[in-house]
Amino acid sequence: MKRFLICSLIAVLPIIDGMACISERNTHNSYMFSVYRRNALTDGPAYLYDIDRYWQNYAGKNMSCGTDFYKWYSNTIMQVAQSKGDKEMTAYLTLLNSYMKTCDAYTRDAWNYPTKEEMTQRHNTLTGILAKAKAYGGTALRQQYVLLQMRTNMMLGNDNANITLWNTTASRLAESAWRDAMRNIYARALLKSGQQKAACDIYAEQGDVKSIKTVMRNYRNFVGIKTVYEQDPNAPTLHYLVQDFVNNVQETIDQKAVGSDDIEWFKTIDAKMIYRKEAAAFVQFALAAAANKNVKSPSLWLAAASMTDYLLGNCQQATDEAERAVKAEGTQRMKDNARAIRLLVSTRTNKPTAGYTDFLLGEFRWLDNKIKEERGTTGSYRNHYTDVKERVVHIALEPLFRNAGKDNTALALCAMMSADNNNFYMSQCDNNAYSGMDYNMTYNPWNEYFCKMDSLTADRLADYYQYLSSVHENAFETYCVQNTYHNSDYFNDLIGTKYMAEGRFADAMPYLRQVPMSLLSKQRISIYSTQRRYDEPRWFVKQKVKDGYEPVKVSSNIKLAFCKDMSERISQYNLTREGNTKQQMAYDIAVRYYQASCYGDCWFLTHYYRSVMDSARSWEKDFAAETVKYLNVSKQSNDQQLRYRSLYALASIPADPWFTTGYDEANDYREVTILHPLSAQYKALAELDRFVRTSPNAIDNYARRCDVLRRFRQK
Repeated sequence: MKRFLICSLIAVLPIIDGMACISERNTHNSYMFSVYRRNALTDGPAYLYDIDRYWQNYAGKNMSCGTDFYKWYSNTIMQVAQSKGDKEMTAYLTLLNSYMKTCDAYTRDAWNYPTKEEMTQRHNTLTGILAKAKAYGGTALRQQYVLLQMRTNMMLGNDNANITLWNTTASRLAESAWRDAMRNIYARALLKSGQQKAACDIYAEQGDVKSIKTVMRNYRNFVGIKTVYEQDPNAPTLHYLVQDFVNNVQETIDQKAVGSDDIEWFKTIDAKMIYRKEAAAFVQFALAAAANKNVKSPSLWLAAASMTDYLLGNCQQATDEAERAVKAEGTQRMKDNARAIRLLVSTRTNKPTAGYTDFLLGEFRWLDNKIKEERGTTGSYRNHYTDVKERVVHIALEPLFRNAGKDNTALALCAMMSADNNNFYMSQCDNNAYSGMDYNMTYNPWNEYFCKMDSLTADRLADYYQYLSSVHENAFETYCVQNTYHNSDYFNDLIGTKYMAEGRFADAMPYLRQVPMSLLSKQRISIYSTQRRYDEPRWFVKQKVKDGYEPVKVSSNIKLAFCKDMSERISQYNLTREGNTKQQMAYDIAVRYYQASCYGDCWFLTHYYRSVMDSARSWEKDFAAETVKYLNVSKQSNDQQLRYRSLYALASIPADPWFTTGYDEANDYREVTILHPLSAQYKALAELDRFVRTSPNAIDNYARRCDVLRRFRQK
């Protein structure tokens, strides 16, 4: 089950120079065990998709297949029927819409209890629909009309009538999605008449997991599984119960792994906490069931034992059980499930040798085909097999390769997953909504692959790009690299920016020179690079951006210009003798360092996004600290104006703040100010305060109106 860790990062994204909150990080802990389609629990059984496609075809639409097309396009479908002169369909749709409208009225009862008159009216409407549905004498829509009879009976509470209708009429109709829908209603009628097992068997065969889950809610544990098994070791309901149990074991252990066993969380996601003793007992039971000659699907039980043993840390047993599960009897879905589990289990008992990577290549190609097959015509990126691939890559293979010293391969695996995701969504965009910009080029803290690259040093990133650009003898590494985004313009910009952030301006320039204006014009930070200047002192001028935050055309590379400027200034500074000239140069360098830091208006020079909680990152040069170093030189100047500007600048740098805010527990949690007299900003404010008092004619309105200085004096 996916769960997201709450992070406290408050980000100012390139698209908006304001606050936004990053509250979710993917933990890649999707459920591995699946003998039903992934969406069965949310969307219902598969026949609903076939009905959805029927209505799309009738309306002449070609959209992603779901289950709600009729709900949203009923008016369109009616218009199509009328334009075709299809009187038979028009009559049916009129009845169906009347039925749907009455059902919607019952749904609204949760908010507004109906009057007696309203209930009577609804009953009369449904009775009238039923009579007209029975009177249909045609053949083209025979199945639809029989289904409408059963649906109306269901709403009227005529369960016995539906049992009879199924046995005498509906069950004799040709196989179709409509007949499957009738059988589902028949199962409900059986349930209402006390025939729970027969009803659940139908639900299980149809993959109606929502209905099974409701009916079998008291059997979702080891005892419940044993009870059903003893009644019928081949009960279709066991498929759901076993899947649910194994995934609950995973949920419990996954949460323990992150230090959480929050009972409320399990209630929220309707999961059951399974402890190790119960899980271990289930393994033995599953192995015994697999050995039972009367059991028709031993693959189900062996795969369940394997996944549970894997979760319990019994890796060799899990490996043996997975191998047996793949070869054992069962439905194709069960065998596919066993194969996916075998792939995950294999990551615990192997090292990235040539033989093992050959195995991985075959399994990943199989997974890619299963992803396409399961996706079908739906518009959803995620399905069970994308989840399998994600968990295997992020939780298992990345650390496996990294621990073997193959950091580049580990990162390429992450890149492959990012590309899979982004390429799918790009293919779904009508008229190329991103104007030719590959979605992999998003530079933001939600992009896991980008964040991992962003955490590297410039040299490591350059080495990684060299790896992506090289020919590999290992076929699995070739597969990973071929499925990544490795555009040279993108990486030249990324590597050059990293060298800048490390203060290695000369090293950055060869990369930045290769970056075309076309790429810079597609970046959302382009709006800043065209409207802000790095030579304006941030402490005196706050540069605002006009005309929105969409990408704009760029005519020059401001990063390259900054690198040239800084290289020349630092070189001249190092060759200049001590004195006022050098002190002025120090101030000018400080202005630029601060603007390019995470605190400056030109943060886009060294970063692609910004956080209000930012500070220098471990792999970067601390530009704010460099600013302080140069300002400490310029503040020694005999020029009163330069000295004032330098002192004011030092007092403006928030890297080591002069106070923080706390709350007094003993005084009704009132806000209190906690002073930090040893902090850099406190000392800078104290020095500025002394200068202002002793040299009032040297200051300007910035200091006279400075509310920070005023507050400092008060405190």
